[in-house]
Amino acid sequence: MTRLLLIALLCAPLCAQVKVGDKAPDIAPLNWINTPVFQSFDELEGDVVFLKAWGINCTTSMKELADVNKLAETPGLHVVTFYAQAHKLEQIEEVVRANNIRYPISLDERAWVAGYESPELPRVWIIGTDGKIKFAGSEGYADVLKTELAKVKYPGLGKNDIAKNLHPAAKLFVEGKYKEAYAAAENVFDDTDDETEENDADHIMKRIDGIMNTLSVRAETAEASRNYELAIRCWTELARFKGLDTAAEAPQRLKKLTDSAEVKKGLAARRALTSLMLALDVEFQAIDDSEPAAVKTFREKCLAAYVDFAAKNKGTAAADQAGDLAKAFRGLLGLPEPEETKPKD
Repeated sequence: MTRLLLIALLCAPLCAQVKVGDKAPDIAPLNWINTPVFQSFDELEGDVVFLKAWGINCTTSMKELADVNKLAETPGLHVVTFYAQAHKLEQIEEVVRANNIRYPISLDERAWVAGYESPELPRVWIIGTDGKIKFAGSEGYADVLKTELAKVKYPGLGKNDIAKNLHPAAKLFVEGKYKEAYAAAENVFDDTDDETEENDADHIMKRIDGIMNTLSVRAETAEASRNYELAIRCWTELARFKGLDTAAEAPQRLKKLTDSAEVKKGLAARRALTSLMLALDVEFQAIDDSEPAAVKTFREKCLAAYVDFAAKNKGTAAADQAGDLAKAFRGLLGLPEPEETKPKD
């Protein structure tokens, strides 16, 4: 898939292609299927990340969907994929439903801009426990993945070397029994005179507190910015920390969101905008970009589509994004902003 439409639109500076040994650059997509709760690969350090670019027209990609689903169930491994061909949202969603895909799928060009280029499909990158790229290529990654996963003793904990007396607390953490893990770590912290044990106990408690605080702040921020997909995902994840104070309000906040008519409208608008953007991407593939008149006509169509979308979905975050897209297309077309959108003196 070529993302030249959005690349040109956003005028995004391209990063150098990532290679083995590089610190893994973040991707920050705006549009996802199965929105993840993390916003930086730094949050996953200590675990392994499996990145993959794929597409429906890639026979190998389609054959490997079941294998990637299985990989996504591996403790200590986070699967994230980039959709790298031009298809309508409905086509992609059908493949997601038919194959029960639950891992995050990025639907925009941010991964390519960040340096995760995919001249051929499928393309895989493996981020090791230290946050660096350990593999970049199309095949032959099994041994690298096995080596990196062998380093992960306590998935999600961010630390794989734990004092013996803290093993029970670390095990409870891995099992998702966060209240019990916190209490077990706190007991060791209070009773030990060993500095290593004290540091490891402190790490476990801070890890739990840190994850909860991040999820809570991220959920609040997402709600304020009307990014309801992310807010729902964060509150859902925070609810897993049942019994701890920071997580106490998560079920109620989640219910309030899922029951809200405004949220439902915002979610529908977000999906509609994503559908529109991908449909225009598909149409762009048939445009001869060496013909200025054809490019101009297509950009005019995009501008009209985003202006219309913003008007029909006023009051939603998707409408604001459509307005930004319309502004960018006006710039590409050399058109001034409408008078009513110009800031007043």
